[in-house]
Amino acid sequence: MLKSQKFNRLFSSFLAFSLIMAIGSIGNNSLGGGMLAMAQTNTTTSEGEDSNLVLRAGPLTAVRHIFDDPTLRVFHYCTPHHLIMAVCTLFDTNQKNATLIGIEYMLTPDDYNKLPEREKPYWHYHVTEFAPNRADPHFPQLSAEDEKKVLKMIEDSYGKVILTWNPNDQLPAFPPQIPIVQHPDMVNKSSTPETHIGSYTQSLDY
Repeated sequence: MLKSQKFNRLFSSFLAFSLIMAIGSIGNNSLGGGMLAMAQTNTTTSEGEDSNLVLRAGPLTAVRHIFDDPTLRVFHYCTPHHLIMAVCTLFDTNQKNATLIGIEYMLTPDDYNKLPEREKPYWHYHVTEFAPNRADPHFPQLSAEDEKKVLKMIEDSYGKVILTWNPNDQLPAFPPQIPIVQHPDMVNKSSTPETHIGSYTQSLDY
């Protein structure tokens, strides 16, 4: 029980400060140190080292989110939610001209198990997808050692991606889509869909 409570505190801190600091650093290599410095100064709990680590984490990046372009590295800016584990806004870059291309909901395993069976295929398990040959997630603002620690903290969770704008299109020209991350053509990096404006769909012929 205590271990679970500690994890929840750490993860909530990670998500909230990741969103605040990472969005503030789009197009800017600096973290906006005032917020970070204050948070670190006020950390006095026994898990202070881990708390400081999650505060530094910043955005998470991952591939295999865009069906038309599985190699695109998508930037996740996440915040905890009062009903579920977290809600992440997804951008196609971290530059000033970044486009909001969708959202990702995150659930704990307990909440995932409460979903109706018809809904579960739209979700992916992060323990599986965090592998280098799958989503290949990274925290660009962390060292390799610290990145590994933070990924371990959040890997036991499920995600559902809803895309609202294909970044290959000049306009948001298609209905929202839910990419099935385990779809064979998302796993196969050699797949090259034949697409055109508004064509985004998982029923494309390959």
